[in-house]
Amino acid sequence: MSSQRRRQNMPGIINSTQMNVGKSYVEEKFHGARGHGFAAERANDLHDNMTGKNANIVGDGNEKNGADRIVNGINIQSKYCASGSKCVRECFDSNGNFRYYNDPKNFRDPMQIEVPSDKYDDAVRAMQERINKGQISGVKDAKEIIRKGNVTYEQAKNIAKAGTVESLTYDGVNGIKIGAYSGGISAAITFAVASWNGKNFEEALENSVLAGLQTGGIAWASSILVGQMTKAGVNSLLVSSSESLVNTLGPKASAYLVNAFRSGTEIYGAAAMKSAAKLLRGNVVTSVATLAVMSASDVVEVLRGRISGAQFTKNIINTSAGIGGGVAGWTSGATAGATAGSVIPGVGTAIGGFVGGLLGAFFGSSIASKTSQAMTDKFIEDDVKKMEKILSQEFEYVASDYLLNESECQQIVEKEIEHSKLKDMYASNNRQKFARTLLINCAECIVKERKKIHLPTTQNYVRGLRNVLEKAS
Repeated sequence: MSSQRRRQNMPGIINSTQMNVGKSYVEEKFHGARGHGFAAERANDLHDNMTGKNANIVGDGNEKNGADRIVNGINIQSKYCASGSKCVRECFDSNGNFRYYNDPKNFRDPMQIEVPSDKYDDAVRAMQERINKGQISGVKDAKEIIRKGNVTYEQAKNIAKAGTVESLTYDGVNGIKIGAYSGGISAAITFAVASWNGKNFEEALENSVLAGLQTGGIAWASSILVGQMTKAGVNSLLVSSSESLVNTLGPKASAYLVNAFRSGTEIYGAAAMKSAAKLLRGNVVTSVATLAVMSASDVVEVLRGRISGAQFTKNIINTSAGIGGGVAGWTSGATAGATAGSVIPGVGTAIGGFVGGLLGAFFGSSIASKTSQAMTDKFIEDDVKKMEKILSQEFEYVASDYLLNESECQQIVEKEIEHSKLKDMYASNNRQKFARTLLINCAECIVKERKKIHLPTTQNYVRGLRNVLEKAS
């Protein structure tokens, strides 16, 4: 991916990192003792959304006896326990009273209780016993309130772990959604830039599709890696450092930071600081994962000997700078945009934060990348420049051997040599020979285009000689 293409794709890539931060933020709970319960909520919500239902997670606010999910307007409380009877038992307090009503003041209209799909029958029997004892009002048949989940108990436990088939599948499906959003952003930006640069519609469209696929692929792979790192407990290793940084920021700055990325009720004080620390941990993990995915091709190239260790280091530094600058730009831009959106009628904090984040990511990444490139250029010479020097030296011999004129030499100079060819040249045991062969192939293509020459006859040479002698005399 060229540096220009990477700059155009960076807003989409940074958007994916922020979506992955949000995913990591809520999935950090998967690593806890009851993580499989939270994993079940997310998995069921994902399934319902993918099958066309209007589903949302609402239990993150930890409202007492509140719903965990809402599907097509129906409040649902999720209970994922080792047995159906235990799932039902968790729905009652110590006095045997049902806890989850849509109308809790009057103890009417019980919520639906979602249980593992393999514990459904056992849960129905246990709930029916409670109903027969008169412990629930407003329902006669247990099947009216017991809801079969989309995943089993074991599947929920495996989703909460790293490295399992269920966990990878869950992260993969989530990654498709993130990739689609982020790829769409890069596709739109690339189409606009290509059109402004004078490309026709078809060329701009092709560039746009390619950018969307590249960014979407990076976002998808990063999402899977972030999910697996979060489930493996990587976030927990950063608790101390993230909390120390947030303590330095203080409660006011933490509240500004957190509320720019929240929807609903704003939080302040200790809650904001705790939330900010989680966001910072998520940013570190997602940035590392994104860097790993974007640098994967460079890792392969350095192992194959097609780029030098110095070039690999330079690429890593510049990519890191672009991601870091983009994340910082998104954060500051989103905060400023959300603040502006809150006072502009019809905009709101969500739209203002998104637009501000995109602009911040673009400028932040661009400035950081250019600064990093300028700094690394002073210390590390690109492999490409080294190969170009060798090509320049060999070009003199080829031009002499093939009697190339000025126009033909210019054609070779203007002919673009594929970047992959230069990498092959770097990996070659004899770079000078590789360069000469490459130039000879170019020269032979040009020589073939020369018009055929018919040599003068003997009579022509005699006449020419006579003319030369006459002029000389």
